[in-house]
Amino acid sequence: MNYFEVVRRHRIFLSGAIGVLLIYLSRPTLFSLAAGLPFVLLGEAIRTWSSGYIRKNKALATDGPYAHTRNPLYLGSFGIGMGFVVIGNSVWVLGVFLVAFGLVYWGVIRSEEEYLVQVFGSRFEEYVRTVPRFLPRWSRSPYDAGEFEWALVWKHREYQAWAGIAGGVAVLILKMWATP
Repeated sequence: MNYFEVVRRHRIFLSGAIGVLLIYLSRPTLFSLAAGLPFVLLGEAIRTWSSGYIRKNKALATDGPYAHTRNPLYLGSFGIGMGFVVIGNSVWVLGVFLVAFGLVYWGVIRSEEEYLVQVFGSRFEEYVRTVPRFLPRWSRSPYDAGEFEWALVWKHREYQAWAGIAGGVAVLILKMWATP
């Protein structure tokens, strides 16, 4: 098993461990909370929007946010992370987050792309030629034709991400109040 596969399989655990480290390094203030929370919410909104379009292992997701970036779930995760970086109010938090995100998600994206080429072949290769990997292209796309489905959001358990975000914010608020 290669690095990319190991990271892909253990990304939830790795993300949690990194989250604990980031909370430890954080020095939140009321201002940093107010400044970072909109990024966290926007990131999760992107993840929720993305979850409403993806049919894992059944169809190549190209509609909705997938018409603008091949990895909107990870773009949303990046937004959440950067929001927590702002809330964390520490250069150390920024450094750890950027390195960890790059190491974890680069491996995950590479592994998933290898899988998608095997499963969807030339259809995925054409999609790769027209839709950017991470940073979105906001121009009109020939792929943007599907419909959002809340049932898919529920199926993909995105409510767990919302709960994790609420827990993380609550811990940072407690740390803010408890830190002299």
